[in-house]
Amino acid sequence: MSEASAADSAADHACEPLLILGVTMSGRPFRPSDWVDRLAGGFSSFGKDKLLRYAPAVQPVTFEGTRGLRVDMRLLQADPAAFRFVMNFAVDNDLTFRCLGRTDEASRPAAR
Repeated sequence: MSEASAADSAADHACEPLLILGVTMSGRPFRPSDWVDRLAGGFSSFGKDKLLRYAPAVQPVTFEGTRGLRVDMRLLQADPAAFRFVMNFAVDNDLTFRCLGRTDEASRPAAR
């Protein structure tokens, strides 16, 4: 799957949120094992209490025993370059994707 098609497919199918799993398309665990923390850490910041705060759009998760990265599709509108960076990383490393939910554009309230 090309980088453009992976990102476009996720956006076109109204996936909300998208999960990138630490398993390659061939079923092998992705290494290094701390890739999730490294990638999510790039989008994080430290609060006034000096604790690390992950960005709402890019968060580390464990899904069915596998580490992964939860990507809020609003990142695509808020920061397209950041979204492409995350998607390119996943595609370049042959990682698997999973849609955790679907949005129904017709049922969404109109933006004001």
